[in-house]
Amino acid sequence: MTEQKKLTGNLGVLVSNRAWKGITNNNPHYRLEKLSEANEYVNFNMFFFSINTVDIQKQLITGYYFDFTNNLWEKDTFPYPDVLYRRGGASKKYRNKYLTFIEQCNEKKTVCLNPSSLGNWDIYNYFGTLKPLKSFLLDTILYEGPEDLFDMMKKHQTIYLKGVTGRKGQNVVRVEHLPGDKYLCKHFDYIQDEIHSKSYEKLDEMIPFIDKFYKGKKFMIQEAIDLLEVNNRRIDLRAELQRNKKKGIEISGISARVSQENSPITIHSHAFPVGELFDWINLSPKEKLRMQQRIETFLYKIYTETEFKYGEFGEIGIDFGLTKDLEIKFIECNSQSAKVSLLKAYGENTVKQTMVNILLYAKDKLEETGWEGESNQSVEAVVSEESNKPEEAIVSEESNQHVKEALHNSQSEWELRKNVKRNKLIQKKKIKYKRPRKLGNSVSTHGFWFVKAT
Repeated sequence: MTEQKKLTGNLGVLVSNRAWKGITNNNPHYRLEKLSEANEYVNFNMFFFSINTVDIQKQLITGYYFDFTNNLWEKDTFPYPDVLYRRGGASKKYRNKYLTFIEQCNEKKTVCLNPSSLGNWDIYNYFGTLKPLKSFLLDTILYEGPEDLFDMMKKHQTIYLKGVTGRKGQNVVRVEHLPGDKYLCKHFDYIQDEIHSKSYEKLDEMIPFIDKFYKGKKFMIQEAIDLLEVNNRRIDLRAELQRNKKKGIEISGISARVSQENSPITIHSHAFPVGELFDWINLSPKEKLRMQQRIETFLYKIYTETEFKYGEFGEIGIDFGLTKDLEIKFIECNSQSAKVSLLKAYGENTVKQTMVNILLYAKDKLEETGWEGESNQSVEAVVSEESNKPEEAIVSEESNQHVKEALHNSQSEWELRKNVKRNKLIQKKKIKYKRPRKLGNSVSTHGFWFVKAT
């Protein structure tokens, strides 16, 4: 294995079996490539592995690392990591092995950057016990039988059925009470990448479909948010938050996600910075500032309360919605955010910075444990030199036009943003990666998440 200079420690990235196969074929996922590139600044001895490549008897791991000398992914054997970054889990087949591995890592006091999965029901049930968060929550129950479905439909015109775990819009069904006492059932098929819908004359006729859909797995029933909509497209938001070197919380970006037409979820959506959404709905500067402050307060509260229950996280993705009355409603947390919307809305430099951030945080956490290694003094200087280039600000008129085009254009939001012609510029400025504004014990990269300059 090629020796790296000034190694910070062993960082193992646990990936899914699918991602592992991509690496073995020298065709890794884009995010894993970018994480390796970010590591050039921090110099962890970084390797990628799947749970089925762990030898729990010998406590050794077969993994791949990226060798920058020959630009190839190389295979090697590694000890258990000093730092564990979970970017994938374990299938049912390897569940017991995974739990044993995690227990062994805990015994070795391995630093875990995202110590727990954040199941939909567990987190919602916990937040329901916290008075400061209740105004952000929706009426939610755990399904135990058909009567629960009937009772929730009596209370709400539209509800969602959601698996207690799952991501990417899987295990989500929307049920709507239509005029004439009919019921419309919709769900997004992740495999076929299409929306399925069916109407029922009676609610109890839907039960066989629900039983087949969830296959005995637990799910919850939740009232639907009266989300902002434009041209029959629902809009929700994904915030990416991270802890920085000083243990403050930074908002890396908040993306407004616009669903496909009539889709029950916003998966595979267009995305743009939330500031442009505020321009689109014609908020005044004072209203924007007030909304920004409300959102920040909400996000920091969700982050810190999550940590109070599960332990400290290096990063969390938080989904939430704005009602048509601009009330904030919590949807879910994600401890392994794919950052797809962040890429679409804010671009590659922002995503790269989030990856550098999590590695810098990992370095500091490792040093706290007493690990003695050489520091890399040039990390921030290198990042600043490469990425802090002059950027153009976006005026509200152009933001509105951009949103209009996003709603009617089938190309990806990221491709659209690169091709949009801007006719007005109100200023030119550099986007700096470190310009925090203190908010109690937290920090916000003020203005950066609000409107992106591209």
